[in-house]
Order: sequence, then structure tokens, then C-alpha cells
Amino acid sequence: MNQALAHFDERRFDARRHFDLFPDSVIVSGTTSFGTRFEERVELDELSSHPDKLWTRHASFWGGIAMAIIFWILPMGFASVLSSWWKTLFWVWAVAGVLLAIATARRVEWAIFRNSSGVRVLAIARAGPDKGRFDEFVAAVRDAIANRPRNLQRADT
Repeated sequence: MNQALAHFDERRFDARRHFDLFPDSVIVSGTTSFGTRFEERVELDELSSHPDKLWTRHASFWGGIAMAIIFWILPMGFASVLSSWWKTLFWVWAVAGVLLAIATARRVEWAIFRNSSGVRVLAIARAGPDKGRFDEFVAAVRDAIANRPRNLQRADT
């Protein structure tokens, strides 16, 4: 295979991904927090060279907030019925919810490339050890898409 034009490592709360940019494609490989490993090839042929920008928090942020509120309020309503063991357990869960919300509170910037039909095909997050090179890598992907000759008919069809 050809030498990669650029590399990018992304680490988020729920996954790690590695991007290798080639003249005709991007190879995305990584693992999720539950251990699922993957590798996919994204062809640059039909991607728009103008990425959308999106800033999001991880979905666990709101789960952590809800968990903290529920387990903080629940023992108050049942204070006379619950044993101290259950009250302590609920407080531990409330603190865990607060910690989860803190760990996922930061908004992450995404560059999202769509195909010619408008479907989101490639998403890259400004997160992890290479986040300082995010703009550089997104620009490299943009340039590779813009400089890629469009095939009228693909060879593998």
C-alpha cells in the first residue's frame, strides 16, 4: 500500500481511533471503550471537501447529571425507611454521577465530511494526543478530497 500522507490519533471518553490519510482514502481503525475493535476504509471519491463543524458533549454527560440528581434526591424522600447502608450506596452513586458529568463535560469539536448524497461518512474529533494537529489533519483531508480526480465509473463495479 502507498505511504500515508498524514496520520491523526484521537482519544475520547468512549473510544480511540487512528486515521491514516492516503491519496484515495482514509483508513480509520480503533477500539471502543467496551473493547470492540474496528477498521474501515473511507473512499475520498464522493466526499465533499467542505466539512461541517459540530461541537458536542458526550451523551454520558446528561446521564451523569441525571444519575447525580436521582441518587441525591432519592434518599431524601425515603430517609425514614432506608437503612444507612442504602443511603450510603445512593450517595456513592450520586458522587459517581457527578464524576461522570465532570469527565464528559468538555465539548468536543468535530469535522464531519459528507458524501454527495449528504450522508455523514467521516467524522474526526479534536480530542486526544494529536488535538493540536486537528486543523492541519482536517486541511490535509480537505486537500486530498479536492485534489482527487472524480471517477465517472469505479473500477470495482
